[in-house]
Amino acid sequence: MFQALASYAVRGSLPAALVASSTLLLSLVLPPLVVVSSAIIALAWLRLGSRAGTTAVLIAIIASTAIAVAAGLQPLAPTAIMLSSWLPVIVMAAVLRSTISLDLSILAGAALVALGIFVVYAMVPDPAANWREFFAVVMENANLRPRALDGSDPEELNVLLDRASTMMTGFYAATLLLIAALSLLLARAWQARLFNPGGLQREFHDLRFGRGASIAGLVVLLTAQVLKVELLYSLAMLVVAVFAFQGMAIIHSLVRSRAMARGWLIGAYVSLIFLSPESLLIVGLVGITDAWLDFRNRFGNNAPSNGQT
Repeated sequence: MFQALASYAVRGSLPAALVASSTLLLSLVLPPLVVVSSAIIALAWLRLGSRAGTTAVLIAIIASTAIAVAAGLQPLAPTAIMLSSWLPVIVMAAVLRSTISLDLSILAGAALVALGIFVVYAMVPDPAANWREFFAVVMENANLRPRALDGSDPEELNVLLDRASTMMTGFYAATLLLIAALSLLLARAWQARLFNPGGLQREFHDLRFGRGASIAGLVVLLTAQVLKVELLYSLAMLVVAVFAFQGMAIIHSLVRSRAMARGWLIGAYVSLIFLSPESLLIVGLVGITDAWLDFRNRFGNNAPSNGQT
């Protein structure tokens, strides 16, 4: 079904805008559809070019704003939602189209999200306090209280919420990057199936961010642990999210090169979903240390491909 939507979307700016805006609207009910919506926009940029991609975004924004005004809703809300959902993947798709480099595309998206983190901490005196207030309002309005804490010291809940509030800016930023990168990969998969079968597999298996990026990532992780600054914690979560993609690329490459059962891939993704953030941290560290250990060459049956080292 989604392949058919992708095939329809590449016919022009108007079809792309229609599919992207409608799936984004449906994502309010089915949140995973936000990936599909962003992927359609990325596909428009990859296949149709920047002019057609920009036109598709503008059409979607204008149409959604008109609907919001007619419905008596906040007219700027659709624009804010669309830009926050689509801007990272637009940057990544633009870089991928111009450089034909999947690793540079993801790093460009990470740089944009990192810039957003700096802007937040520059403009908001205490982001954690804002998140703490948000949690308090949500729990009060919904009359929520974790069953596990019933009958326990209320301070335990406060400590838990304070800890979560400290990490929420980084978690939100990492989530934005994960959604954008997954959307880009989905768009690239559609493009490969429609016009270049097998192209994405080679690109993803060769994904390497390079030793320079790995050193920078290690510096951020170690500095965050030493200084224990909230801003650095947020950047550290973003670093882990970035290199988790290289870690998963290593796993995919090894499973294929060693002709292993697909169950290994299923197990890896299940652990990422149900054991996060611990499993995400492990996969991210695998991606970072690959710059020196070169897992694909060390444990794979095939010679290393020509990618960045």
